[in-house]
Amino acid sequence: MRGFWVPPLLALCACSGSFDERVHEEFHQTLSAGTAPAVRIDNIAGSVRVEGWAKPDVDVHATKYGYDAQELRSITIGIRNEGSAISIATNYGGGMHRGGVRYRIDVPENASLNVSNVAGTVNVAGVRGDVTVQTQAGTIVADLGTVRSDRSVDLAATTGAITLTIARDSDASVEAQSTVGAFSSDVPGISANRENVVGVRAAGKIGSGSARIRLGTTTGAIALRF
Repeated sequence: MRGFWVPPLLALCACSGSFDERVHEEFHQTLSAGTAPAVRIDNIAGSVRVEGWAKPDVDVHATKYGYDAQELRSITIGIRNEGSAISIATNYGGGMHRGGVRYRIDVPENASLNVSNVAGTVNVAGVRGDVTVQTQAGTIVADLGTVRSDRSVDLAATTGAITLTIARDSDASVEAQSTVGAFSSDVPGISANRENVVGVRAAGKIGSGSARIRLGTTTGAIALRF
């Protein structure tokens, strides 16, 4: 599969936002991906938003931000396209860094997705394949439609809340655990029990329970919604 590349657009500007966002650089690249690629995204700092669409392409919009132009140059975005697998990764040069990258990525709706973000929010919507998301510091918000058959959803945050919305016609076995945090759900068949006063564990089955949903946080609330 072949894609096309749009040269990054440099937009250095004074910024009234945070101390570490004095300059920005825009990045855009689109790759032909087929209808059901496996997409992996690895980010260090900054938000990641992924949405499913009807096109057989992966469309990457990113905003690099930092304290100065030198810091921006040390942040690179690497994209690899190998067969049905596409990887998108933030890389840093040597030294201390205060900048990051915000991603907005469209993927084919039948794609499978694996996202790792060290510090920042992850939002996923409209993706019908398997979804795995991990953050060390940041919230996870996912709206994944019908979850059934052999589909797998695995959302994990070290420090941060998780909110998962699924369709009412889903069939899935659910496991959820927060070491320090609460669990809430409007989905019938899911029961929760307190653990060690400050933690909670929940489990249950939706419909036939054919798919698998696992939600876990060390510190943070978990919500499961229709």
